[in-house]
Amino acid sequence: MPERSLEAFEFKGPRPRTIGLLAILLIIFIFVWGSFVIIPAGHRGVVLWWGSVERRIMGEGLYYKVPMAERVIKVDVRVQPHPFKEIDGASKEYQLVKLTGMMNFHIDSSYVNDLYQKVGLDFANKVIDPAFNDFVKEVLPKREEIRKRAMSKLGDNLTRYHIIVDDIYFANIRFSPEYERAVEAKQVAQQQVETQRQVLAQREIEAQQKVATAKGDAESIQVEAQGQAKANDALSRSISPILVQYKSIEKWNGILPQVSGGAVPFIDLGKAEGMPFGGKK
Repeated sequence: MPERSLEAFEFKGPRPRTIGLLAILLIIFIFVWGSFVIIPAGHRGVVLWWGSVERRIMGEGLYYKVPMAERVIKVDVRVQPHPFKEIDGASKEYQLVKLTGMMNFHIDSSYVNDLYQKVGLDFANKVIDPAFNDFVKEVLPKREEIRKRAMSKLGDNLTRYHIIVDDIYFANIRFSPEYERAVEAKQVAQQQVETQRQVLAQREIEAQQKVATAKGDAESIQVEAQGQAKANDALSRSISPILVQYKSIEKWNGILPQVSGGAVPFIDLGKAEGMPFGGKK
């Protein structure tokens, strides 16, 4: 068997033609892959032509774009939360207030290209925070009033950037310790005044109840007296001399009285037994 030299087993690399073919296929793949873009749900595509913002906006789905010449920026148009940093405000009494909270917003999908061209994607730091700082200068005592006022004024300011404010939530409204103590003292005083008013109202009600009770008793006594007077009057009218004599006869037990009197002196009939005209025969 003939012996083979080491040169016969030398590894043979790819040919230059093969390398060129693979490079061409790779370029074609990149070219084809770069010609399509997918816009996911809840997003819009801002199209750039050699860096210049085009008027057309890509909606959700698969789109063709010119490789290298066109670039698509995906912008989220769903409702997004934006936390506010600690913001310094002032109350009506010129007391410093610290505010922290959250704002829900979304971008008007019809103007994402305009927003990207004028502000960029970092619009929250450039537009939202400064706008909120500008308009929350006077803080009202009630949180709900702060929320409504901030939504109204902040919404008017951000509309020009096609940013729509959905809602605002305040996590914390913190005043200075001195102001909080003053507010607490004021609330305690108001509660005490309200308590005194309730006590006074209760006393007035009790007094009115006593007056009503006394009036009712007086009216009851008056009605009873009037009824008794009417009864007495009817009774006095019903008594006549004949009725009195009849009642006396009803009560007589048949025994004549021992003493009789009138215009003549009284005579004890019991002692007249021995007299000729009154004694026994």
